Amino acid sequence: MVIPQLKRILISSEPQSDDDFVVPAIADIGPRDVDGVDYFYFRIMTPKRMLSILNEDKIMDGRATFIVKEFNLALVEKEINKILEDCIRSTWDEVAKAINRYLNWEYDNIQYETLEEAMDRLNKIK
Repeated sequence: MVIPQLKRILISSEPQSDDDFVVPAIADIGPRDVDGVDYFYFRIMTPKRMLSILNEDKIMDGRATFIVKEFNLALVEKEINKILEDCIRSTWDEVAKAINRYLNWEYDNIQYETLEEAMDRLNKIK
C-alpha cells in the first residue's frame, strides 16, 4: 500500500489581518519514504472573508478551502494529515485521486497517451 505523507506546506504570504483573510497555499505530498512530491493547492480563510465573498459573488466553491477562526498552520497541517490517513491506496495515482477530492491536485484532469495511442491518433490524421 502507498502511504501519503505531507512533506511541506507553502503559503504565499502571512495574513494581513487576524480575522479577515484568504491565503493561498500548496501542500507538498508524496509517498512515505520517497523524496518526490506532487503539489496540492488549497486556501485558508476566515468566516469573515467567506461572508465578504458571498456578499459579492452570492456563491463560493468550498472545495480545497480550510475555514479557520485564526491563522494556525499547525492546525491546517493536522487536518491535512487526517485527510491523508483516509487516502492510503494501492498506487500513487489512486492516492493522489483520493486526495484530490479534498485538495486541488496539480495533475487533475490530465490524460496521458500511451505510445500506441499517440501513433494511432497520428495515423488517423494522415
